[in-house]
Amino acid sequence: MQLQPHPFSIPFLLAAIVSAGFAVTIWRLRHAPGAISLFVHMLGLAIWSGANAAMWLSTSLRAQLFWLDFSALGILLVPATFLLFSLQISHNERLLTRRLIFFLTIEPLIGLSLIWTNGLHHLVYGPAKLWVSKGLAELHRSPGPFIPVDAVYSYLLMAAGIWFLVRSLKKGGHLMQAQLKMVILGASLSLCADLVTLLPSLSSGNGLDAVPIVYTLAGGIYVYAIYRTKLLDLIPVAHSALINSMTDGVVVLDEQDRIVEMNPAAGKFLGITPGQAAGRGAKQILSAWRETTRPFWNQSEVRTEIVVTQDIPRTIDLNVTPLTDRKKRTTGRVLVFRDITRRKQDEAILKDTNKKLNEQLNEIRTLRDQLRDQATRDPLTNLYNRRYLEEMLLQELARASRENYPIGVIMMDIDRFKRVNDTCGHKAGDEVLQALAALIISHIRRFDAACRFGGEEFVIVMPRLPGETARERAEFLRKEFANMPLPCADMKTSPTLSIGLASYPLDGNDSEQLLNAADQALYAAKSSGRNRVVVYSELVERRGSSEDNNSR
Repeated sequence: MQLQPHPFSIPFLLAAIVSAGFAVTIWRLRHAPGAISLFVHMLGLAIWSGANAAMWLSTSLRAQLFWLDFSALGILLVPATFLLFSLQISHNERLLTRRLIFFLTIEPLIGLSLIWTNGLHHLVYGPAKLWVSKGLAELHRSPGPFIPVDAVYSYLLMAAGIWFLVRSLKKGGHLMQAQLKMVILGASLSLCADLVTLLPSLSSGNGLDAVPIVYTLAGGIYVYAIYRTKLLDLIPVAHSALINSMTDGVVVLDEQDRIVEMNPAAGKFLGITPGQAAGRGAKQILSAWRETTRPFWNQSEVRTEIVVTQDIPRTIDLNVTPLTDRKKRTTGRVLVFRDITRRKQDEAILKDTNKKLNEQLNEIRTLRDQLRDQATRDPLTNLYNRRYLEEMLLQELARASRENYPIGVIMMDIDRFKRVNDTCGHKAGDEVLQALAALIISHIRRFDAACRFGGEEFVIVMPRLPGETARERAEFLRKEFANMPLPCADMKTSPTLSIGLASYPLDGNDSEQLLNAADQALYAAKSSGRNRVVVYSELVERRGSSEDNNSR
């Protein structure tokens, strides 16, 4: 389909986009009274303007007639949906009967039927012709008898809607009046546009039909009212029938803090009927709140919790919202409050319960840590036990294999320890074990692991330590232990250490091989006179040399 850049298409295209945007905005408030009617109203305007834009963009007679007929769908929706919207926001819902809705559908259905069969009777518009002016194709047609009838019908519906809105002005408060005035202003513009179509000089059908554009401007006023005066948002608050059903207390104040309206929930809480409270000062009615709320009376907007001291102290959730006019002048305030005493009591109980649970959890964590220590540590020396050593050594060997670093394993045994127990007693023997453990702990690195392997036997795992350095550490420990004080006076000499040393990967690739190598080196130290350090690799070398000599 060919298109033409007709300048008349631009305002209609913009009007269609704006109307669609307004419709999306209104749809977000679709649960409010009147929102659905206003949404359909703006959707009809989008169809009307969009079809007109498409008609001016088209170059063929057939296409322009199609879009002209399609625009009728929006044209016929707009007046009826405005009337429905007016009835809802003016609180005349009782008039929204099935009979009224049926009546409102008659004219649009008849109009659509006539428009889509116009070629048979020409009641909507006469024979259409396509003229070319300045290189642009324009549709020319004369209006039929249905056009003024539809215009009068639209005029009557719009006028009826405005009449309901004006009549409701006297019943509403300041906020509701501000809302209705904005809607009346937009509707009046639309009504003027409809009246213009009745003038013969402006209804020839070959010019720019500005009616949908004016309707879109009216829609902009409605959307402005939604954000400026909270239209659709605050209609339920302004309407006494609805606030009366609220369980929260609602008090509406004027600019002098006199009570304009109060719902039964607020009256029950304050001990006064809404009728008795009307016109009286809020501070007088809320005398029990005076001291508690004193800091907030000079603030326009407040959200806080207060404690009201009466026969029984109660905690109140208080929300104070200002009401302003179009010039941002404060015209009053709305107080919404609820008794949250029970909730606060439950929160206090829950807080206390959580505190006790946290204390119990901390005790459980402490016990868990103690149990973990008991499961992995020797109770006498506080060194790790054999079970921990075996698990730790497996992990360390796996890491050393990935990162390619050596591990030194020292296995030591106290020489003739039985003599210490027999001579000095088991208590002295325990003290010797504890002294050796303290010596080891004070001379190893923080990432080394020392354990009591069993009885008087101890093992130290030293990651990232070369064999020669591990040997120096072993010799140091042996000499330091030999220089320790005698366990008792009956002992002639101090206990000594026999130490076996093995290294990964030189002496073994897994924990079993490594511990077995250290054990063999320890056995060799014992067999060769005690109180010495034997390195497993040197032991293997000596054995190999001995075997070679024997074979000769």
